[in-house]
Amino acid sequence: ESLRGKPAAMMALRSGGVRRAIASRARTFASSDDDREPDHWLSRSFPKQEAWLLEQAEQWWYKGLSALLKSEGQSSLATNHDLILTQVRDRNASLQRENRERIVDGRSRTHLQQACLALATYEKLSPWVGDKQESLLMVSRLLGKDSASILNPLQRMSMWLTRNKFSMVAKRIKLLSLDYGSSFETSVEEEEGLECVLTVKSCFYDRFFREMEVPELTSATCCSVDALWFTSDAIRDDGSLEFSRPSSIAEGDDACVLRLVNRKGR
Repeated sequence: ESLRGKPAAMMALRSGGVRRAIASRARTFASSDDDREPDHWLSRSFPKQEAWLLEQAEQWWYKGLSALLKSEGQSSLATNHDLILTQVRDRNASLQRENRERIVDGRSRTHLQQACLALATYEKLSPWVGDKQESLLMVSRLLGKDSASILNPLQRMSMWLTRNKFSMVAKRIKLLSLDYGSSFETSVEEEEGLECVLTVKSCFYDRFFREMEVPELTSATCCSVDALWFTSDAIRDDGSLEFSRPSSIAEGDDACVLRLVNRKGR
């Protein structure tokens, strides 16, 4: 199960197997491909398929962007559709080449692709859109913001089918920690059956976008996509669970904290 609301290709890449170890430490950036081990199950077992999935995810992004350019109601976007797409493709390719040293594991390869696509799109949309918030919204839509209408019914059904709702959602939090990989510094603390807390002390997207001088993209990418899985109506309406994000790196805090509480267990 993937925790990211993206097209199937990206979702398959971002998924991770369940492991007992639920804490990871950020490593220094590797300098070459030889320094990186294929530590994710997809990298180990299906290296060629992983590259194929990355390519498919990129093509899905461009297809989504193409559709947005034609549907946003701004004549300048539709008129300059081909030019904007070409500029985004070229800028994305350049960003990925220039930042390959950030790849320290299979997860960070996907993080880098997602961050570069978001940055390239944001940069090349801005001259035509003019409104920074509108450009951010378009990026977040490409990252899955619009998938809430699909995720909510699915989560509502899974909540209805499961006997232990807290355990199911807590498992998602642990999977999210694994999904981040070694380019994040995370820890998970759990009081069995009562509370599960994920703390992110160092974030790939925060570092990347701050260095690129566009820190506003962190909340539009990493934060907004993760929130889709834990702020749905299905969890709120159930009444037995309470999810909160008391702090966020994107908002200037020292760490991102995602907290799940079993209200019936208190």
